[in-house]
Amino acid sequence: MSSRCHLSSLRVCLCLLVVAMLSGCASRKVVTAVEDQSYVQGPTPQTQAPLTEAKVYPPIPPPVVKEARIAEQPIAPAPPAQQPMSQARPVPELSDIFFDFDRFVIRNDAQSVLETNAGVLKSQSGEKILLEGHCDERGTSAYNLLLGERRAQATAQYLRDLGIPSSQIQITSYGKERPFCTEHSEACWQSNRRARFSR
Repeated sequence: MSSRCHLSSLRVCLCLLVVAMLSGCASRKVVTAVEDQSYVQGPTPQTQAPLTEAKVYPPIPPPVVKEARIAEQPIAPAPPAQQPMSQARPVPELSDIFFDFDRFVIRNDAQSVLETNAGVLKSQSGEKILLEGHCDERGTSAYNLLLGERRAQATAQYLRDLGIPSSQIQITSYGKERPFCTEHSEACWQSNRRARFSR
C-alpha cells in the first residue's frame, strides 16, 4: 500500500514538473544563430495570365459650331501712319572717292564729291562715319595697308578743312584685302583705289 502511495505521489510530482516546464517554455523566446538559418525555396510562381486587349472606342466628333452672321459694313481705310520728320525725308548716300596709282593725294574730281559729303555730314551733326582706305592688288600687303591708311587720313583731313569735326570721323585701312572688283584690269584696279564712306 505504501509503495502504491509512493508511486502515485511520484506521478503527481512528475506531472507537476512537466506542467511547470511547459509553462516556462511558453514564455521564453527562441534565439537561433545565423548559421542555423537556411534558405527554403517557396513555391514556384505561376505564369502570369496575358493581359486582355484594351477596347478601342470610336473618336469623339468635334463640337458643331454655328457661325454667327455679322452685318456687312464697309471698312473704312486706315489713316496713313504719321512718320517722324527724321524718318520721312530720305538720307542722301555718301559717295566714295578714288585715287591714282600709288598716290594718296586728293584728286580734283574727288574734291566736289567731298564737298557734297561734307554738306550731308553737317546736316546730320553727331553721326559718325568710318573712312576706309583701300588699294588695288599690286604691291605687298604691308605696303598697301600703309597706303590705304594714308588715303583715309588725307580724306579725313580734307573733311576737317571743310568744317567736319574730328569726333565725327574714324579711319581704318584694309589695304588690298577687301577689293570692290576682282578682275585683273586697269578699270578694276581704279575702282579698288578708293576711300570708302561707311556708317
